[in-house]
This record gives sequence, C-alpha cells and structure tokens, in this order.
Amino acid sequence: MGWGLVMVEVPDWRPERWRDFPQNPLIEPPHDVIGDPQLILPEEYDGRWHMYAYGKGVIYRYVSDDGVAWELEQTINYFAKWAGLVYLHHEGGTWYMFYTKADGRGNTTICVRESRDLDEWSGEREILKPELGWEREGRRTQVRNPCLLKIGNVYRLYYSGGTVWFDDCGYEEPKYVSFAEADDIYGPYEKHGEPIIKPDKRIPYRSFGAGALKVFMWDEGFLGFNNGLYKDGEGRSRSAISLMVSVDGIEWLNAPYNPIIAPTEGWKRAMVYQLDMVFNHDGKHIIYYNARDGWRGGVERIGASFIEL
Repeated sequence: MGWGLVMVEVPDWRPERWRDFPQNPLIEPPHDVIGDPQLILPEEYDGRWHMYAYGKGVIYRYVSDDGVAWELEQTINYFAKWAGLVYLHHEGGTWYMFYTKADGRGNTTICVRESRDLDEWSGEREILKPELGWEREGRRTQVRNPCLLKIGNVYRLYYSGGTVWFDDCGYEEPKYVSFAEADDIYGPYEKHGEPIIKPDKRIPYRSFGAGALKVFMWDEGFLGFNNGLYKDGEGRSRSAISLMVSVDGIEWLNAPYNPIIAPTEGWKRAMVYQLDMVFNHDGKHIIYYNARDGWRGGVERIGASFIEL
C-alpha cells in the first residue's frame, strides 16, 4: 500500500508502524554528544558493521557483529579542531568521507578526504563554503550536513545552509537545505542557488528550520528523511524525523502522516536528529539516528527504530 504520487509512491511507513530496538539507546556518547550515524554494512567491507558518528568536534568509528552491540574502534581527531557531520560515499574501491569543518567561531565549510582501508585518510580538500546570502543567515555562517548521490555521471551534494538559534539549548541548527552538482567528486560544485527545503509556518514539524536531509534512490525517484525543526506548544525547541518523496530529488512531497519518529521520553525526550537507513535487513528497514534527552546541557545518544516488511 502507498500514498499516490505521479511516478513515485510514498511508502506506508506511518509512525505507529515504527518500533524501537529494545536495546535502545545503542551507543552512549564518550563526551555528552554523539550523532549523525553513517553505516557501512558487513557485505560492503570486511564482514562487520561499521558506524561513523561525530561528537565534540571529533569523528568516531564503531564496529559491530550484529548492528546492535557496538564497540569504539577509532577516534579521528586530526582532521581539524572541529570536524563532524559525516557522509560516506564508496566508489571504485575508494571511500570518500564528506564532513563539516568548523573554525574557532563556529563558521563551517564542507570538506572531503579519501581512503582505501578506512584507516589512512588523504589530505583535506574543501569543496563547499557559505557564499550565498541565505547560506550566511544567522549568528554563524555555515554550510554543513553533506549527503552525496551519484546520479548518472553527475555528483549531487545535498547540504544545509544558514542557521537558526535554539535559545533553550544554546546552539544553532540549519535553516535551509539545498544542493550543488559536479562532474567530478572533488568539484568544482555548481550550486543550485536557492533552498529546496525551508522553514514553513504551515508545516508544524518544520516551522522553525529545515534541519538536514538524507536522500536515497527509491523506486523511480528519491526518498528523503528530513529532521525538521519546530517549537512545541510550550515554546520548546524540537526536531523530528519526517519522510519525503520526489521524482527529481529537487521538488519534495511530504508524507501525509509525518513525522515518523518524534521526541517521546527518556533518551529522546527533546529532539530526534539525523540518521542513516538500512534497507531490507532480516525482514526490516532500520533507521539509526541520534536523539537528545534535554535542552541546555542535554545528552545525545544513538539508537535505532525498525519497521517490519
């Protein structure tokens, strides 16, 4: 069953169908915050699960035999004084790690490095920086949260830009989402120029900021997971995961039952943030994501939810 759209169907992934892993949260932060998980599946590398995530300006690599119990294997702290928000792309035997790099004032650019063994990484190349007016909105000037797809022979880099401020948390979050394209993975990338997702007062779960977007090829089009930003009835800052579909990956349709994973209680009492998706694993689709248990001073952990196929 799906909700109709020309050429693309919205999967019937209503929020009541998603179930938390009973072991949640799966990963506690080494230092208060861990987020934006990115996975390498056992068949994609060495027979083990690998997860990259960030926290307090460093990048962590975890390993697992089953995707549930994780052990920290590597801490990458030499990329920059602050690096995180990782996206992994694999092509021709090479892993490309796209990440967000911050300066001492919290302004950010998007960079990339490559590796063939996940241990030794090449030198850094900066590929995107905030230049457009909307990318420079807010207290801090940022492009961040990279997500790369190769569409035919073109590399499309989705990213967030501009910021909104969470007064009750004391940090910024992304205001807009857009993309840039290149013929070479290292660029130069030509920006679309305008946001494709922006805050909208008519959408209660994205009324304050666009957050970030994770995109996958799906059916005859694209599937997107967006953590929109909003304020609840008491004025507290929130983030929840919503589902979107698109024919071209540019114009997006929101699922009518959004959000699919929202804040509840305990380890995800305040926010549900960014993610990675594992499709068709042991009869399940699985979303790994980070969530926050409070506002200022809150702790972020990584957990997972699944839907039976």
